[in-house]
Parts: sequence; C-alpha cells; structure tokens
Amino acid sequence: MSSPGGSQVRKMRLSSFVRKVLLEVPSPTEQDWPQDDEKDFAFKDSEQELESLPQPYRMINKMVNLLFDQAWEVIMKRDALREAEHSRVQPTIYLPLVESKLNKMPNCMAVSQDYVFIGGAKGFSIYNLYDAKQLYIWEKLKVDVTSIWAADLGNEILVAPVDETGIARLFYFCKDGLFLIKAINEVDDTSKQTTCLKTEISHGGDFAAFLLQGAGEIWLDVYRLPKESWLKEVEHPQLAINPKKKVRQLQLNTPDSVTSDNLEMDINICFRGDIKLSLPVHIMKIKPPKPVTGFAECQ
Repeated sequence: MSSPGGSQVRKMRLSSFVRKVLLEVPSPTEQDWPQDDEKDFAFKDSEQELESLPQPYRMINKMVNLLFDQAWEVIMKRDALREAEHSRVQPTIYLPLVESKLNKMPNCMAVSQDYVFIGGAKGFSIYNLYDAKQLYIWEKLKVDVTSIWAADLGNEILVAPVDETGIARLFYFCKDGLFLIKAINEVDDTSKQTTCLKTEISHGGDFAAFLLQGAGEIWLDVYRLPKESWLKEVEHPQLAINPKKKVRQLQLNTPDSVTSDNLEMDINICFRGDIKLSLPVHIMKIKPPKPVTGFAECQ
C-alpha cells in the first residue's frame, strides 16, 4: 500500500508538469509565431545546382543539352515516319518482262488499251504493251512525228499524230487494220499551211478538237466523229472500197532479234489504204475574243 505522503508528492509533480506544458502552447495570433523556423528550411532545384559551374563549362553543358534535345526530336520524327510507312499499303511492283530495243530515237509516245504508239522518223509504230512486240509500223511521211495522241473508242482506237510541219492526221485502228481517215489541216498551197498546236479527243471519242495557228491567228476546230459509220464500214468494207487504191501490207521492221514466232500476230495485219472511211464533221470554229482597246467612239 502507498503512503499518503507519496501520493501527495506525485500530485505536486503532475500539476507542475501540466503548468509547464500549458505555458509552451503558442498564442493563436500570427504575430506571436516564431520567425526563425523559415530559415531552417530551403527548397532547392536540382537543375539550379549546375548553375554554380564556372564558365565555359556552364555554356558547354547547355549546348550539350540542346544537342541531345534536338537529336531526340529528330529520332521521334523518323520513328513516326517509319511507323506510318509500315502501316501504309505497299503498292505491287511489277518487274519488266522483256526489253525492247528501238532502232531510232522516239519523239513521243501514247498509250491506249493494250498498245503503245511511238512517234518517230517518218511515221509511228505500234507495240503490244505486254510482250513488247512490234505490231505495226507506218512510215509514209517525209518528216518526223513530233507528238501523238490515242483515244480509246471501246474496241477501237483513234490515233492522232502531228508531224514537224504541224499537220495533224486521224487514224482508225480496228481489229487487224489501220485506216487513215483524214489529214485535218493539210492544204495544197504551203503558204497557207496552218500548224496544229494541240489535239484533244473527248471521252468516248464522240468529238475531237484541234488547236490551229496560222496567218497570225489562232482558233479551235471542233469535229464530230462518226464512230458508228466507221464501225459499219470496217465490218463491210465493200461499202467503202476505193477502187483506185490497193491493199498495202504494213512495213514490218525485221531486225535480227525478230523471229517467226514474233511475226505470228503480224501476218494478217495491213494498212487499209483502199478503204475510205467517213470524214469527221466540222461543227464549229472557236476564235478568241478580240482585245478591248479601251477607247469608245464619242457621238
């Protein structure tokens, strides 16, 4: 059992401890807050520690960081382009099947259906697009062909070469024959000869336009093409036979590399100069408007 004197001593110690704790509680006013506590804490940026480096090491550090940042941007861009390239559908690459060597330098080229039309010296030639075999060669001119156009008419092809003198011609390529329809701007008097600058054939081949120039003027001639009549005349050649002309075999280019197998498709192909097809119908002539002088007559 504890004595009454011991309990009295413990009460005195507890009361003195409570008083000391209560005295240390700060007052609620901001003015009584201690000011020395803020000096004991400091927030430092880890990157600012490098600023303490002396020159020129500080500048070298900044240049190295800039170089790394730019290099990383380039790497990210290249990676994005590489990902986009892999996600894109790659086109099919067709390797050449055969090499076709030409005897002369070509001046122009046009493609229609399964054929390639190449204009060159004194005419043009026609090649198969898939096996590169020369099917036709038409060399009836005294000058070179400088430009050529080809339009798909369905089962037939309309070919329009223009030579060095500016004369445009229309050819009808159908089945196993090549037909000359008309020389559009050819005249007997060379002093009145016009020059064809450009040829355009409408989609489907119903109309053809020729941009002509001559005597200091320029205009556009538009023709309607009688496709149905041409098809009938080719299917029934007796309706359009010209008795003054004979069927002429196409001049075939026979270099050493040409074999009998290459000529199997060319035996029945000929230039049908004896058949006169219906001529295109001239429907309009379009001229540019006259320039405005800016002066008006006063009345």
